[in-house]
Amino acid sequence: MLFLHIGTHKTGTSALQTFLTRRGAELDRCGVHYVRAGLGQGIAHHSLSWAVRGQYIGEHAVWDEARAEIAAHSRMPTVMSSEAFWFTDPEKLAPELKDVGPIRIVAYLRRQDRYLQSLYKQAVTGGRPQSFEDWYAKTGKRGDYLSVVRRWAEVFGAQNILLRAYDRASGRIDVTEDFFQAVGVDVAPVLAQRKRQAHNPSPRLELLELYRAVNQSGIELPRDKLFWPVMGGHTQYHRSADILDYEHSARLLKDFADGNAALEREFNRDASVPLFPALVPFEMPEFWDWRSPEYQRMAAEFMDALIKAARSGETRSDNERRNKKPRDARLSREERVARRKAARAKAGESGGDGGGRDGGGGDDDGNGEGEEA
Repeated sequence: MLFLHIGTHKTGTSALQTFLTRRGAELDRCGVHYVRAGLGQGIAHHSLSWAVRGQYIGEHAVWDEARAEIAAHSRMPTVMSSEAFWFTDPEKLAPELKDVGPIRIVAYLRRQDRYLQSLYKQAVTGGRPQSFEDWYAKTGKRGDYLSVVRRWAEVFGAQNILLRAYDRASGRIDVTEDFFQAVGVDVAPVLAQRKRQAHNPSPRLELLELYRAVNQSGIELPRDKLFWPVMGGHTQYHRSADILDYEHSARLLKDFADGNAALEREFNRDASVPLFPALVPFEMPEFWDWRSPEYQRMAAEFMDALIKAARSGETRSDNERRNKKPRDARLSREERVARRKAARAKAGESGGDGGGRDGGGGDDDGNGEGEEA
């Protein structure tokens, strides 16, 4: 049986994919196989999704390799994983999977008030300058899980859709452990060897606003050089949901209340574990005053990373980016499409996600096997 993990973003996906990739040989011995074809040098099957979407030059070869590998491991469960599948048309994907045997579609869902705050923070650290309100006005539809899940159910059957709750009443789950429980394979000895560390963390609001201020400058900086030197190893800077207070969270959730209720009715197989825990009144976390030692230390580390990123020579201004457009505009449509495909194919071969830190193709493939926020 193939378990196709389709996301969503910001639900421990990178942690799960890192574990699946790094522990592949040990997992094989436990009786579950993570398909290597389509990974390139990365940890997720983004290129398989891109191929279906016409964004990858080697589409036929990569799917041929994936099907052959699944067939070679037909006696055990196989797994493919990419958040990019969430944006893939399942009708176009189905022909690529028609001969692989039984399929289960696995998706983790996070309550939208928390999910969209975390997704927004990833967009800002990826270079977006908008406020949350402006970003939500354009991107809030990403919280509409129902329409996506129904499309997959129409193609693969509702009985083959396996939705898992990322948030529980007791807090966030260990997605990696939960995933193998869903697959039905005991990998406890391998899980015990994990290194527990933040994998794709979100910055607390005070730090986020520093990133957003830099984004207003119009200078494109190497984001990993600006992100990880500040966030790596500094858990006090990690916080995923500190933008919306209780009242704002409640108003946002009203936009998705009907859809969430339908998901519970149509797809939740365990009534004892709701897909979305109830929103209860809460107090906002403490924020650092700009004069506090904690804020000053954080600002100094941010400025140090900013200076080093600017000195790296990997910067471009808005004008430089805009000046490239007229040259591209002189190309034919076919030439422009071919160039974009070649660039995306190169990104796939090097393990990139095709979308930067704002999640165009998948969460960043960082180091470690911990959770993301």
